[in-house]
Amino acid sequence: MKLTDEQQAVINENSKKILVKAGAGTGKTEILTRRIIRLIEDDVTLSVRDMAIITFTNKATEELQTRLKRRLYQKWKNSSSSVEKQRFRYELESLNSCQISTIHRFCRSVLEEIGPYYDTDVLFSPSFSVKTQSHKQAIEEITERWIKQKLETQNQIEHLNIMPVHKLKGIVTKAYELLRTKGLDVPEVLKQTKRYANLEDTTQRKLKLEIVELIEQVYLYHTKLKYCFLDTDDLLEYCYKILKKNHSALESIKNKYRYIFIDEFQDTSLYQAEIIKLICDDSDNSPALFVVGDLKQSIYEFRGADLDSYSRIEKWIQEKGVVLSLSTNWRSEPDLVLFVNHIFNNIKENQQYVFYQEPLKPREQKDEIDFSKVYSWILCGKEEQQAKKVAEWLKRELENNNASNYCLLFRKNFEMKDFINEFANQGIPFRVIGSGDFFNQKEIIDSLKILQYLNNPFLEQYRIEALSTLFTDEEETLNNLYKKICLQLNVWTPAQILDFIYKFTNIKNNCSGQIYANLTKLKKMARKLNTNENTTLQQFIDWLSAMIQSGKEEPQADVAEQNNSSHYVTFMTIHKAKGLEFPIVILPNLNQSISQQALEPEILHHKNKKTLEFCYQKYYSPSSYIPSQGYEEAISLNQYQTYSEELRVLYVALTRAKEKLILVGSEHCPKTKVCFQNWLQID
Repeated sequence: MKLTDEQQAVINENSKKILVKAGAGTGKTEILTRRIIRLIEDDVTLSVRDMAIITFTNKATEELQTRLKRRLYQKWKNSSSSVEKQRFRYELESLNSCQISTIHRFCRSVLEEIGPYYDTDVLFSPSFSVKTQSHKQAIEEITERWIKQKLETQNQIEHLNIMPVHKLKGIVTKAYELLRTKGLDVPEVLKQTKRYANLEDTTQRKLKLEIVELIEQVYLYHTKLKYCFLDTDDLLEYCYKILKKNHSALESIKNKYRYIFIDEFQDTSLYQAEIIKLICDDSDNSPALFVVGDLKQSIYEFRGADLDSYSRIEKWIQEKGVVLSLSTNWRSEPDLVLFVNHIFNNIKENQQYVFYQEPLKPREQKDEIDFSKVYSWILCGKEEQQAKKVAEWLKRELENNNASNYCLLFRKNFEMKDFINEFANQGIPFRVIGSGDFFNQKEIIDSLKILQYLNNPFLEQYRIEALSTLFTDEEETLNNLYKKICLQLNVWTPAQILDFIYKFTNIKNNCSGQIYANLTKLKKMARKLNTNENTTLQQFIDWLSAMIQSGKEEPQADVAEQNNSSHYVTFMTIHKAKGLEFPIVILPNLNQSISQQALEPEILHHKNKKTLEFCYQKYYSPSSYIPSQGYEEAISLNQYQTYSEELRVLYVALTRAKEKLILVGSEHCPKTKVCFQNWLQID
């Protein structure tokens, strides 16, 4: 790969603080890799062990490790001196134990190095395990206890006049996760909400005070649960709080690393940004900082990504160091790059949304631009189904083209269902990557049915359901399975029981690779659950049943690519495709409105007032709503952020294509509708 001047400038820059604005397809991972190698080459005292390299996902970690391993291997192989050979051999071996990880794993390593710690805010021991669902346990127990206490004291519960208990639990869960994910001060938000409740009408005031009271109790109980384990949000919060308060702990971390690299910094959270500012301050012993980000690709607000934090870090680095750019797109055809630029140049900042446009440069200049070569529309009439029309179009394409060239990118997982059914009916080979409907798969539901039968074989309903599973449809097989395993049910762990079922029924040889991968993932989840909580079979059944009934979003297992992977069209969400590329990208359902659930959530945080606001739909009277006083104002602020993020999602989708975009919409999409299809119209 021949480097451009801007790429070479990023690799060679020696400022202590550097932020690189890296647009889509500009080769940032390669440049990051080369910069690390260059630093090691230039300084014989420097090792990869002296670096903390923070990525956004485990997959990105693996990709970076692979690239570094390849580069270091080349250095070792091509070294002429024995000293250099020995040095690069040491670096190669160090890769497996150096700090290349997600921010959560980095924070865990910091906490473990600090060791046991206690103060008024934080209680931590390296022996604590990480449990992802502890807050849900707190919500479940506290809500039940709270309702019971209210009923015993004959206090009316306003929420239960308009919704059932399960709905109330869902609202508490959304509110609590919202506060925790964004790193907000929970007691302060509740205090402000209680204060503004006094301005509400009677019903709204009661509702606000109830939700504050419930979340206060959940927060206190959840804090007590952390005496033995933490959740993933705690890792960032505890790391920040300890480093801020404990000078010796902070100095220890500063002295451990000479360089800190952060990829995908546009997805930084409030805590992550503050942790980095603490470690990489202006002191002489602080590590050098190198961050790579692109505001146009920030699409993880639901996971706590905070654009304000990114902007503050950019300003901070600009004052203390240097901000560079990577703007030449090497991924896509030049005409396609210019098409994407044209789309977003037409989108101006207004009261509804904003897009921070920084045009990409094509890899080569062309005298003539022909957009028709790089995109085309498939428009459906009122009676036409998009899945059917796309499948028919693609079937014709595959007569002369390789299936692996095509990828369908969806905004949401549920949108895949019609396309999966249609492609299966038409015999078009496809594979689904990272779909979030793991618990909705037949093999997972069938696993629950077979476990319920084994746990209670004398209930006729369980027997009937077990015989309708993919494991067996024969009474004899089912009876023999129970006879073989019955004495072990109270001895084996849920994972061991699943393993025995899979082997006894020979399921591996009777199902697809995707199905078996999902079953293997379920077994791993059972093993992890047992490690964290020592679960019984009944407890595992209850947990799995709850995951299925609640529609818990969880990606299906990744299937290792087979030798004939070229025969598959790929399905995935836009979020899952971030960082990937495909020759031809198909974007269906572009005429769909932005999700009303995202635009008008039933409970949300008022950014300015720092309160919780709500708009409840009466469960027993769906046409009636009860909004809090600050809801409309909070919605206005929320919608601006939501529309702006949707624009960034569209940008990520468009920039996955190397050769061509196939845009799928409706012939009758109203021009006034705020949707991807109208954003994509060009003059």
